[in-house]
Amino acid sequence: MAPTDPEIEATDGVVWVTPAPAAGFLAQAEAIERLRIGLSAAAESVGCDADIVAGGKSLLALGLTARALDAFRLQPAGELPRERQRHVFEVRYDGPDLETAASALGLRPEALVRRHQAGSYTALLTGFLPGFAYLGGLDETLALPRLPKPRARVPVGAVAIAGLLTAAYPFASPGGWNLIGRLSPELLFDVQRRPLSTIHALDEVRFVERETPWPEPSAARVSPSRSQGALMIEAVVGLATIQDLGRFGQRAEAVPWSGPLDEETHVAANLAVGNDSHAAAIELVGGKLSFVAAKRLSVSIDGSAARTLRSGERLSVSVGDKLTRTIAIAGGVEVPLVLGSRSTLLLAGLGGFDGRPLRVGDWLEVGHEIVAAPLSTKPPATSDRSRVAVLCVERARNDTRLSSDAFERLLDAHVTISAARDRVGTRFDGDRLPARQADDALPEPVVVGSIQVTTDGTLIALGPDSAVTGGYPVVAVLDRASRSLLGRLRPGQAVRFRAA
Repeated sequence: MAPTDPEIEATDGVVWVTPAPAAGFLAQAEAIERLRIGLSAAAESVGCDADIVAGGKSLLALGLTARALDAFRLQPAGELPRERQRHVFEVRYDGPDLETAASALGLRPEALVRRHQAGSYTALLTGFLPGFAYLGGLDETLALPRLPKPRARVPVGAVAIAGLLTAAYPFASPGGWNLIGRLSPELLFDVQRRPLSTIHALDEVRFVERETPWPEPSAARVSPSRSQGALMIEAVVGLATIQDLGRFGQRAEAVPWSGPLDEETHVAANLAVGNDSHAAAIELVGGKLSFVAAKRLSVSIDGSAARTLRSGERLSVSVGDKLTRTIAIAGGVEVPLVLGSRSTLLLAGLGGFDGRPLRVGDWLEVGHEIVAAPLSTKPPATSDRSRVAVLCVERARNDTRLSSDAFERLLDAHVTISAARDRVGTRFDGDRLPARQADDALPEPVVVGSIQVTTDGTLIALGPDSAVTGGYPVVAVLDRASRSLLGRLRPGQAVRFRAA
């Protein structure tokens, strides 16, 4: 293998491709983009539908067949397009950190704004959020560290700086960058168009100042509850969403898979009513839910034997000793397909029931396709709260940001599930891995179930709605069964990790 050939690691349909190191972010981004083009062309040439995600130093291909990988080995790199897309965005420079950022840099706010506008930026990487691009080329005199404590919510459309990068947020989300302005977020991502995102790798971006304020955001769109259907939500406490097994093939656009927190239970519940395992069902996280049937329905909770509800009959479900419950209905919950899936992605407001959680008064319809006779299934087990739950993990790729014995330390760690958890990720309280210094590396591809190590050593397991790239190093990856088990465990549950 020639020194300039990329390094290829392939295991069980998971392929990592790493080019030879290049000098500087831009050269590295160009090398990554050539390989992404080559991977995509190889997959297309053999009819392979692979999910390819580019990171700052490597690429990850999921579902790449052996034939596609052989084709890629013959011609690994593609040609960069001669013409790159150029984008100009209006920015209203009124961000909450503008004055403090300028003061920290020894500048007046107007000077910071002028220097930010003067830059010509290159998209080095997309990820974190659908439509989010890491833009390189920030004036070195504007370099600032991330905030000491990230915000719980960065407003939609925020324009921010951190290190030598700038970016704009297409959706509201947590974030630790310095917010200096705002643009119109619909310019960055739109599920109704192709491609979904406006900015792609190596595109050129410039910002110009908008003199007049942006119109105040209108109140969040409240979609009307449907006036008829197969069932009506009568009460809901906690988070109830529509989920199928998730959307594949959109990670290149930074769209997460979504899907159930507990895949095993989702499949068991669907099989118990004769559905295909991928059929959409109701996922309840915490709390309780009740609905009234408007016609005869066959229902399974968590894979228990199907029961028949007559028209007008009420069903109530509470999570009990579990974090989640899955309510499958024969025929599947009927909501529109969005990017190939009925799963709800709350962050982007797409899929499911108008992209939002279910609420009182919502009417749901069910499909008519039942693929098989109901199967006799058994709800997957949940660990006794008084005992330690065991999660099986596989060692992640080597990351020089972690100590050489990080995986072994993980296996020795005593942790509990934190209350700080959602569909994006689960934090663990207790033992931490050795603290490490923060770095400014661009994020790398990650998969659902990855266990990240934050700067202070905290462990976080990524859930189905997690970003396709992540800036923290990954020490291990949960196996499939353990991802489902974690989706059932409540906060406070003691956990140990075991090598798979």
